[in-house]
Amino acid sequence: MSSSRRDFFKKVLGTGAVVAGLPACAPDIDPAPVLDVQMPGDDGIVALVVQRYPDLSRTGGAVTLRFPGGSGQENLLVMHPSADTYSVLSATCTHVGCPMGFDGTEAVCPCHLSKFNATTGAVTHEPATVPLKTYVCTYNAGTQVLSINIKAGDTAFPSVENGKVTLTFAQFPDLQNTGGMVSGRPTGYGKTIFVFKLEDGTYSAVDSICPHQQCEVGFESSIDGLLCPCHASTFTKTGTVTQGPATSDLKKFTAAADASGVVVTIA
Repeated sequence: MSSSRRDFFKKVLGTGAVVAGLPACAPDIDPAPVLDVQMPGDDGIVALVVQRYPDLSRTGGAVTLRFPGGSGQENLLVMHPSADTYSVLSATCTHVGCPMGFDGTEAVCPCHLSKFNATTGAVTHEPATVPLKTYVCTYNAGTQVLSINIKAGDTAFPSVENGKVTLTFAQFPDLQNTGGMVSGRPTGYGKTIFVFKLEDGTYSAVDSICPHQQCEVGFESSIDGLLCPCHASTFTKTGTVTQGPATSDLKKFTAAADASGVVVTIA
């Protein structure tokens, strides 16, 4: 690996430990160039005038959007596969957390050659086994503005309304069972949340973003808790970190139940 590529990884990852472990035979595919952006307003829309960014405006190009530290927003890989077509995925490989690149067709991890479908985020070549997160984007050819909605959610999951997500037992009956779990991405928040019914009958609601490098955690039945696929940090159902490299807990939300369901306050 060239010294320039190694310096780039240090800049993006903020650590020399991971870089030192990169294989010498890593392919000559670089992470997409980094573009620092501010967090958007309440609408969650990041607007880019594409022609201002040569690395993105050319067909086959891509950039990595990096948000302010402490924002809790993961980096985004913005790709330009063809003509007026753009797609946006999470920019951190789910294998060991390397920053992603783009080969003009697929999202590619320069570290270990994991590949992902540029539209769906699905793994097309291992060693990664967990897909990349997708983001909704629209391009206006007239204004040349690409709009990325970081607060878009799952259509089948309740949206945030007045700062709350309401999960009715009629729609999510598993929440009535001890050990039951529901997860989804509410529109208005844009990140997956997990809601659990605990052994004592109370409810826990936590965010999915690992505080180490903003990878998305998933539920792992073998540990009866949450696991980060990038660096194997683990967390309890209440969000408490039990194994590093993460050193802080997942973000926690207030969850209150009544006879009809569970209400999660998003704040």
